[in-house]
Amino acid sequence: MSLCGWAGRILNVDLTKGRVEQEPISADFAKEYIGGIGFNVARLFHLVKPKIDALGPENIIMFGVGPLCGTLYPGAARLTITAKSPETDIFGSTNIGGHFAAELKYAGYDQVCVAGQSPQPVYLWIDDDRAELRDAGHLWGKSSWETGSVIREELADLEIQVLCIGPAGENLVRFASVINPPRGAAGRTGMGAVMGSKRLKAIAVRGTKPVKVARPEEFLRLCQASTIFGRSEPRYKVLRKGGSANWLDFAAPKGGLGRRNYQSTRFPNWRALSAERFVPGGEFTVRKRGCFSCPIGCAGFFNVRTGEFAQTFGRVPEYGMTSIGVRCDIDQLEPILRMQSLFDEFGIDATSGGGMIAWAMDCYNRGLLSREETDGISLEWGDYAAVLELVPRIARRQGFLGNLLAEGEKRAPQILGKASDKFLYHIKGLYAATYDPRADKVFGLSCFIAPRGADHLTANILWIPDLLRDTDLGKELAKKFRECLALPSESRDANLKGLGTAFKLCEDRSTLLNAIEVCTRTGGSFELLRQALAAATGVEFGMNDLVRAGERIFNIEKAFNSREGLTREDDNISVPEKFMGEALSEGPYKGDVLNLKPVLDEYYQARGWDVTTGLQTRQTLQELGLADMVPELESLGALQ
Repeated sequence: MSLCGWAGRILNVDLTKGRVEQEPISADFAKEYIGGIGFNVARLFHLVKPKIDALGPENIIMFGVGPLCGTLYPGAARLTITAKSPETDIFGSTNIGGHFAAELKYAGYDQVCVAGQSPQPVYLWIDDDRAELRDAGHLWGKSSWETGSVIREELADLEIQVLCIGPAGENLVRFASVINPPRGAAGRTGMGAVMGSKRLKAIAVRGTKPVKVARPEEFLRLCQASTIFGRSEPRYKVLRKGGSANWLDFAAPKGGLGRRNYQSTRFPNWRALSAERFVPGGEFTVRKRGCFSCPIGCAGFFNVRTGEFAQTFGRVPEYGMTSIGVRCDIDQLEPILRMQSLFDEFGIDATSGGGMIAWAMDCYNRGLLSREETDGISLEWGDYAAVLELVPRIARRQGFLGNLLAEGEKRAPQILGKASDKFLYHIKGLYAATYDPRADKVFGLSCFIAPRGADHLTANILWIPDLLRDTDLGKELAKKFRECLALPSESRDANLKGLGTAFKLCEDRSTLLNAIEVCTRTGGSFELLRQALAAATGVEFGMNDLVRAGERIFNIEKAFNSREGLTREDDNISVPEKFMGEALSEGPYKGDVLNLKPVLDEYYQARGWDVTTGLQTRQTLQELGLADMVPELESLGALQ
């Protein structure tokens, strides 16, 4: 059956056998799981067995795009990479924009699925219908930026899109990222380490096929309407001006930062890292840029022109990088920009990498790490020279400290011992962007329940109400989130009623967006998106059908984790006494602690999960059309 919107094919790669094969996608599968993360999750659950080694050949890594990718729909440029995470040992997933998703679609594929383990380094070259594995021995050891340049020169096309790993992925740093040089990074949950374990250095793609649209004229009209709707949002100008680096400008005045590894929520010189310094024509930004079909252009390239770090260049930092400054108490922008370049060149997730370095600084200043164990590096707060020295050491697993930090959030404290785990704050094995959940309960609690670990994007509470702003639901969600942040301290917790249900609604819609692979920042509305999806594919989706698809996909992510042994106890932070027993000592939210129980109770009830264990029920899975998962979950005691 010829599909519209979807390319209709999966590219299956077996690295052990050196085999590359095409597989058609059925219309029923496409309608049920939409694309992107939906395709990835649905196949990952059945193809990856529980309790495998995430860095072993049994793991499978998938790259999925959505049915609108490669079209004119604003922001339809995302790609999701999914596998079991070597960082968290549970469901792993990361997302990236740029132009790779559109190029893969033009080559005629909705997903690339990579299994096995190559005996030597290789890269995958996709040129429309032709796909082959090529030797990457000459690329092994090169930075991500060098890898992208060499591949494009080798294939004689500077427009070829590349996803690759740097030395961190090759050396199995558990939070290694996947880089689209020089545009962006898919940083979270260690997908770069999975590629490294498979000796897959890169995927390069060139495509020339059109994306077939069922009703072109109607689709074009809806693309225009969605762009106009998005540009009318107040956040449009904010994002266009400074991108997601604006997060610091939002969080700092509220006293919600985690300075010096959460020892303080105040960062006095935060304006030195403000997004205001990245405005077009400013002191650092060379030019703004956007992802494929993006009307905003929230990203950009910087160049440091003078001083100690002159000629440092790269992509404008997002909040993951500014949080490194906060965590490590570095309030000078130029060295942070150098860190950004190093993290991208070596292929390291800035959020987890910065968190691990902040933890090391905390341990050093508490006497838990000796000078001998730091390989002679003095890890004083604010010492950017120490951080710059540590980044390549982590990527190469050099020395005791470099190798220790490369093991990531779950394992490093176990290796070091000395009660150092009391100062490493993660959720399900994953660091969060720097914020204090006692000060921003909505943002914080949404990270506690996310399947992949600390993730502010699973519920996407910052953007989902905007996309629903022309509906009663959107107004209700926006009001609820504002109330939870604005009430006086003594009554704020009492008003958390309804927040669990609100999270569920936002998660289902956010998951749907990740299946369609449309960026939430570009605006539009869910209703316009629904109509555009119908015009592109020819499938008359109802809004309830789409939201149900989001709920179905989300429940598979949850089931993957339940199969790995996670329960309600894991919907928490690694050191709960820090945030639930120790009150904030400063700032607008002074005296606050986090009260998790009532929100979780309500959340599980809204999801149809067991409140006591947090596990799914047979009835819920059957209602979502996931009855085929029930026998395995029951046999493992992972279902109520």
